[in-house]
Amino acid sequence: MSSHNDERDIFTSISPSEFFYRNRQMAGFGNPVQAVYSAVRELVENSLDACDDAGVAPVVSVSLRQDSANSVAITCADNGSGVPYDQVASSFGQVFYGSKYEERQRRGTFGLGVTMAVLYGQITTDMPVEIHTKTDATPGRFFRVFINVERNIPIVDTVLSSDRSERGTTVTLHIRGELRRAQERVIEYLRLSTIGTPHARIIIHLNESSPLTFGPWHLQTPARTRVMRPHPRSADPELLRRLIASNPPTMRIQDLLVESFQQLGERTARRLLSFISINVNHPISSLSREDILKLSNALRSFDGIDRPSAISLSPIGAEPMLAAVQALFKIDRVVYSRSPINEWQGNPFLLEGVAAIVPDFSVMDVPAIQRFANRVPLLYDTGDCLLNKVVHDIRWSHYGLNSRPVQLFVHLCSTRIPYKAAGKQSIASIPEIEHELIVLYKNLGRLLRESMRGSEKAARASKRMREFAREFRLIVKFGSELAEVDLPDTDELVRRLFEVPKDEERDNTA
Repeated sequence: MSSHNDERDIFTSISPSEFFYRNRQMAGFGNPVQAVYSAVRELVENSLDACDDAGVAPVVSVSLRQDSANSVAITCADNGSGVPYDQVASSFGQVFYGSKYEERQRRGTFGLGVTMAVLYGQITTDMPVEIHTKTDATPGRFFRVFINVERNIPIVDTVLSSDRSERGTTVTLHIRGELRRAQERVIEYLRLSTIGTPHARIIIHLNESSPLTFGPWHLQTPARTRVMRPHPRSADPELLRRLIASNPPTMRIQDLLVESFQQLGERTARRLLSFISINVNHPISSLSREDILKLSNALRSFDGIDRPSAISLSPIGAEPMLAAVQALFKIDRVVYSRSPINEWQGNPFLLEGVAAIVPDFSVMDVPAIQRFANRVPLLYDTGDCLLNKVVHDIRWSHYGLNSRPVQLFVHLCSTRIPYKAAGKQSIASIPEIEHELIVLYKNLGRLLRESMRGSEKAARASKRMREFAREFRLIVKFGSELAEVDLPDTDELVRRLFEVPKDEERDNTA
């Protein structure tokens, strides 16, 4: 009988830092070109969120310098709220740590992005992240931080008192990257960021070249989003078990529902519990696993629950979005539309968009699209994104737009963006979002068609009036000659009759 060594699998676990160290491409750091773009994006997102928290118009300065053939130094400075000293190390040195897990719209999503940039910089250049920050209550402090990858904890290398004259944060990373190949995409990202945040000023320095400045295009500072209680449609069994565990065991079931969820008053809670035959006065400790599942199913399907509150969302808005698009592109015609607030799996969302005739763009069968999610431009993975896929489902010829250079600017904002991957570049297919997208695109097509028709009608009417005015002047001229009288001044009469300019005025404005 033959014998062999018994090979057994060794079971173990790894930290989140270790996971992304091994799978960095999932977070957008798969190659030196995309890594530069992703690092800039994560730093700028944090800066803009910090400015929103501070309630100020953002001024964000981004500096990129090719230190060596393989190394790029990236510095991002802002005038935001600053980072409390006791949060600096974990915020920059611990994966899945941050302030992005509240039920309100934020640019960041996973508590991963800037830490992933720090991790990538550390494993490619062996250099720490440098942070200089000041809050309203502090004079300023400078940190150098590494990440303990195996344990997912920060290693604070340096802490120094370092005064800043103004509140805000400056972060410097050193990463393996190719600035020359990445700079065009970085500039486009920063440029489009001022459509998502029209009240921001973004300045970029590339090596020793003169700085480029984008924005601000509109002075309106959006209202700060507020944290909301969960919507009943999000009540899966796990959420209900957590709510039960965090409240006194004697709490009534009805009170748990009313106090834990938005858009759920006492009357609706009583109707819902009666529908599934659960006594409103039973303590929450009496709920079995079957009761929790039944309650979850009822909350996610019960009629009579209002749509989510909008105060956790921050759309760009018609005037700021139109002002930004018109500032950045040569536009012939432009329209704006916005969907009502809705929800997907209990997560509130809304869509807004601009459709524009852009003469500098090529004519295509379907409009070109610029995508935004929670004010952040999405530049990669366009083909896999729901926002782009739905564009191809619309019959744009119905609106007379298939032969015109049309550009769409579409913004999805939600308390939770359904990204397809941790790189945050494309939106997954969600039926509720897809339905609202179809409605939005059709509204934009109809509005742009009506705008073009109105313009064409006005042009035809103006042409007819000019022809009538020319003929009237000829009649007056010939009449005065036949009557052998001086030619009267007809300009004022023509203006009053037809409201058109004099010939020389028309020539000057042609």
